[in-house]
Amino acid sequence: MGVSQSNLESLERFISAELESRRHPGSSVSVVTRDEVAWSKGFGKADVKKGTPATPDTIYGCASVTKPVVTFGFLQLMEKGKFSLDDPVNDHLDVKIKTDYEEEPVMRDLLTHYTGMPTRVPPLFHDRKEALTLREYIAAAARTVRPRGEAWAYCNTGFAIIGHLMELFTGEPYDAYIEENVLKPLEMHSSAFDQTPAIMKGLARGYKRAGGHDKPLIPNEPYVLGTLPQDPAGSLYSTVMDLGNFVIANLNRGMFMGRRVLREETIEEMHRLQMSPGESRSGMALTWFRNIHDGHVTLSHTGGLPDYTNHVAFYPELGIGVCWLSNLQDGSGWRPPAPTALRIVAGEDAPFDPASIQTVPENWRSLIGIYGDEKIQHHVRVANSYLMLDDLYLERLDEARYIVHGPTNDGYELTFEYGEDGSAKQYDLGTNVYPRYVKRKLQIDEGTDLVGIWRGEYYDSSGFHVQEIEIEGPSTATAIGKEGERIPLRDFTAESGRVMGTGTFRIPVEFARWGTQDEIDVTFELVSIGGKLRGLIRSAGGAIDLTMEKVSEG
Repeated sequence: MGVSQSNLESLERFISAELESRRHPGSSVSVVTRDEVAWSKGFGKADVKKGTPATPDTIYGCASVTKPVVTFGFLQLMEKGKFSLDDPVNDHLDVKIKTDYEEEPVMRDLLTHYTGMPTRVPPLFHDRKEALTLREYIAAAARTVRPRGEAWAYCNTGFAIIGHLMELFTGEPYDAYIEENVLKPLEMHSSAFDQTPAIMKGLARGYKRAGGHDKPLIPNEPYVLGTLPQDPAGSLYSTVMDLGNFVIANLNRGMFMGRRVLREETIEEMHRLQMSPGESRSGMALTWFRNIHDGHVTLSHTGGLPDYTNHVAFYPELGIGVCWLSNLQDGSGWRPPAPTALRIVAGEDAPFDPASIQTVPENWRSLIGIYGDEKIQHHVRVANSYLMLDDLYLERLDEARYIVHGPTNDGYELTFEYGEDGSAKQYDLGTNVYPRYVKRKLQIDEGTDLVGIWRGEYYDSSGFHVQEIEIEGPSTATAIGKEGERIPLRDFTAESGRVMGTGTFRIPVEFARWGTQDEIDVTFELVSIGGKLRGLIRSAGGAIDLTMEKVSEG
């Protein structure tokens, strides 16, 4: 389809309002059809101090928008017979994914985030000599915490494995293969996987911010993303023009400028819904997130680094796409709203029907309530005839499906699933399942002698860790930090089988670089059950499960 001038004017107004309202330093955006990059523009500054304007040719760190590009190269190797999607990953690796479960992850799981490995980010180094090899990183990080296929968990480690597999299959580093076999045929001449002199010359200065738009911009220093070659989960540098060529190849079923980069059947497999949460029509294709957005199948991928946030999205059926790169990570979880930009480009009104959105559903009693788990809860309620999910509005399509309206997940389809009693037992949104919350009934051992040293293992986005707490009395305890330091716990209580206290922990410097703080307050909420302490570690970043055993008496 063509793109009208009036739609482009509306798009430019939308982007300008979004960025200026957030006091965002700079962005570049392109609009793509099956035939060309139809429109592109820079907004704000690529470098605030120097006053350098952002342009369509400004280079940004792509973050996880890297993943679909790497997937193109990986699937080329599948076409050459190096593997099949249902091969166990460990059959091809020289360093194994550690698992205690009967079924091992398969290649398809790496591309859908269903391996059973947890969410993890790579360390950031300022000295290239500190960087790990991909093999070293995989040896430390590749470990499952649940059976493959049980639940979706975004997993950067899977792409470290993909990069290493590509080297094993081809005999050359993954980035060299991708540059020759993906970037070059797609004429992505301003793209690379390392900070070459050409990249640095055109690279937007990246910024971070500690929260809201009123906080100051913090210029970020260059870093190495975990490994050398740099982590294939997020190391591509590119422009919206180059990424536009990549989207054109997707829209044209693997063809670009008369050159076939992937077979048509491979692209169809890459775009097909592979895994969905529950009965939802949304979920994961191969690497692409596949959602129903404003009634259209949408393929998209976001990305975030300490200093860049990005979003690429396209409607395959309409043959249009949007690439949006920006040079700020503000700590809020914001990603450029490329799907809304897509709707504007398509010239479609927001599917917002007052007659169905401000009408109390007949089965409202079966929908309202709390969903989630002990870590985080979401509330479905009725307010002034609106059915709401937290601060989002839900527009009814049918008994099961609703359209979300609001500042997040806008236009996406939400699916309620019902139990035998007719009440909603869960809702599915994006790649996630949110079960109806049922407070756990705990048989707490109130007579447990809590004094002593307790030890347990947990995992977070920086890896697997052993946690130790020494309880000295009902109001005194110390914890051991990730670097071995002893941390006094304040507001501490240990009585009647319950343990609670808060400590301030240092964040290892190679992970502190992801944010704006080098310390974090952590609260332990534990109870004694079956001779063990079980519960949660809570922080501003969320909550983590922890089980501890007593290893020494007081």
